[in-house]
This record gives sequence, C-alpha cells and structure tokens, in this order.
Amino acid sequence: MNLKLLSLCFFVILILFLSGCGATLKNHQRRLILQGADSISGISIEDPTLLIKKNDLLSIVIHSDNQEATEIYNQNMGATTSVGSGGANNLLLMGRGYQVDEAGMIYLHTVGLIKAEGKTKAALAREIRDSLMPYLKQPYVTVRFANHRLTILGEVMKPGMIEMPDQKISILDAIGLAGDLTQFGRRDNVLVVREVDGKKVTGRINIGNASLYQSPYYYLQQNDLVYIEPTRNKPTGNEQVLSRNLTIITSVVSVVALIITLISR
Repeated sequence: MNLKLLSLCFFVILILFLSGCGATLKNHQRRLILQGADSISGISIEDPTLLIKKNDLLSIVIHSDNQEATEIYNQNMGATTSVGSGGANNLLLMGRGYQVDEAGMIYLHTVGLIKAEGKTKAALAREIRDSLMPYLKQPYVTVRFANHRLTILGEVMKPGMIEMPDQKISILDAIGLAGDLTQFGRRDNVLVVREVDGKKVTGRINIGNASLYQSPYYYLQQNDLVYIEPTRNKPTGNEQVLSRNLTIITSVVSVVALIITLISR
C-alpha cells in the first residue's frame, strides 16, 4: 500500500514537472523579439518629421551680440503672462517656454503673433530669427519641445508617462524606458493610439518580428498611448490562488512521500 501511494505521488509530481517544462519551451519563443532581424540588415528607416502642434510647449532661446537687448526674450523663471489672441489666451510661460494656442500661434515680444503649428522646429527658429533682425544684432534662435511625452500601459514593469527626448523615440526605446515587458506581455499585438488631425487612430505592432521597422508606428509621437496586452497565459486572481494551492499540495505530497519512504525502511 505504501509503495502504491509512493508511486502515485511520484507520478503526479512527474506530470506536473513535464507540463511546466513544455510551457516553458513554448513561452520561450513568445518572449523573443526581432525574430528574423538578420535577414533585413541594411533596411532603410524613414525618420519621422516632428511638426509643432496646438498646445505644444516650446522652449525658445534667443541669443545675439547684444545680451542686454536679448534678455527680454529669455525671461526669468517663475513669471507668467497671458496675452490675448483672437479670443483665445496665448500663454507665455517665462523661463519655461511658449505655449502654442488653439489658433496655432505663439506671441513673441516686439514681433507679435507667429504661426507655429505645422512647422518644424528649424523652420520656426528661422522665422523667429528673421523677425528679430530689425531689433537684435546677429540673432540666433534655438527651438525645442518642452512637453513631449507619451503613455505606456499594460504588461510593462513600469507603466506610466514617459518624457520624450527632443529627438525621435522608437517603440523599443519606450519599452526599454518602461523597464521591458513582463513575462505575460504580448509581443505580437502591441497597440498604439495616436491623434491625427484631431482624431484618434490606432495601429498594431509585432515587436517579435523585424517587420516592425517598416511600421509607421515604429517611431512614436507626442501623446501616443502604447498598450501592451497580456497573454492568455497570465493567470486571473482565482487561477493564481489555484496555482498557489496546487504548489502547496504538491509540496505536502512530496513531504508525505518522503516520510513514508523513511518509515518503510
């Protein structure tokens, strides 16, 4: 009787072990990213053109040969001024940057309203520089984004908002900044929600395949939402309890089997 019980215990433990090994080997393939990357070596990737949008906060720094005359454009930190613009408020956050209003405009001292929406940073910098020629000697202007961020949610280690660098950021960069995917993160169906011309559009990316380099969602944009879906292997609350109980039962069975073996000797 003791030998039969012992054999049954070992049989149950063996089945559980083999099931776990099978699942591990199967999930290994799912965890891989950029499969087939070697076959597309040398592929060209189109760099995104980041255009200024409404509500963007722009850091505009102006230099010239006359530092005293330039100081009025590069305000001290802390003050806030509201300037009317066609019924909308154009907010100049002194020391932080210039807010693009709902009309797509910014207000620059002595120059007035300047259209910013739809332009690149370089194009706006050139226009501001040319506008300041009558007021400053050898003006030089730099424009940067001050509030570009995106949100990443779902099966990542650190979900939340990510401050975007002034330059481009890819979906892989964002996942890296979020601490990588969890073991239950689905790699073949990453959702990206983006605003285009005031409307929400969605796209799907398979980061498990090198074809993602050719996706228009490979490079992310301001206010993009990235969502990593869980795999079907992720246990629910009840399944986690069941798994924990099964582990406890297995451990108890193992201990009992060991005790029976020792007693039988």
